[in-house]
Amino acid sequence: MKSALASLLLAALVNAAQVHGSPPSTPAIVASASVLRVEVPGPKIQARDVFGASAPDVELGPTPPVGSSRLVERAEIERAFTAANAPLPKKIPAAIRVTRKTRQLGAAEVSSAIRSALGDAPLPRGAMLANVRGAATEVPSDFQRVNVELPLLPRKAGATTVQATVTFLGENDAPLKKALTPIELVLPPEAAFPEIARGAPVTLVIRRGLVEVSITGVAATDGDIGAILPVTIKPSGRVIRARAIDKTHAVALEDS
Repeated sequence: MKSALASLLLAALVNAAQVHGSPPSTPAIVASASVLRVEVPGPKIQARDVFGASAPDVELGPTPPVGSSRLVERAEIERAFTAANAPLPKKIPAAIRVTRKTRQLGAAEVSSAIRSALGDAPLPRGAMLANVRGAATEVPSDFQRVNVELPLLPRKAGATTVQATVTFLGENDAPLKKALTPIELVLPPEAAFPEIARGAPVTLVIRRGLVEVSITGVAATDGDIGAILPVTIKPSGRVIRARAIDKTHAVALEDS
């Protein structure tokens, strides 16, 4: 009878402990791997980014794009050091979580960089730059400058807005990211007419490997510099598609 009473009392105490959230007498042990978080400033993960400036010159792979991360496990690190015949570090984490080091460019900085790039050469069709509508953006920390590509401008006079392709460049002009940016231009009256009129003489340049041949032809349609237009070769009458590089020269396309 006493034994049964004791058992009931023990069961009641256990139930009470569970109700009030008392921890179990033997807690489960959860093992957590050691993951080191590293911000890398360049396009490649170098050993010195992880183990300090005194680390040997060992590359651990590419850094991820802006906004994402990459997990490099201990085995990958060990393989990279072995392949480079470099001594292994004393303490290698179970893994490293790598992100690209970035910086924020304000809208004014982006616009200024675009203006600077466009100021290096005359704008097509005699256009004048009126405004750049740059937007703030996040770029890798090794950003250096931008390259701007304008689309073919409309055949019209007056104000126009085009979407320019802006490429943000890093060291050695490595492309980091691209963005479309509205550019406001003012086109002169002559921009309403084709830069190359139909029937105008055109020197057609044909390149095949190391061989280059120039042939006299005429523009088969109206066209503009930078655009593709058909060129008729005289006197055979053969028509070849070519890209106009200036008002009197065009380069034949490979598939012509």
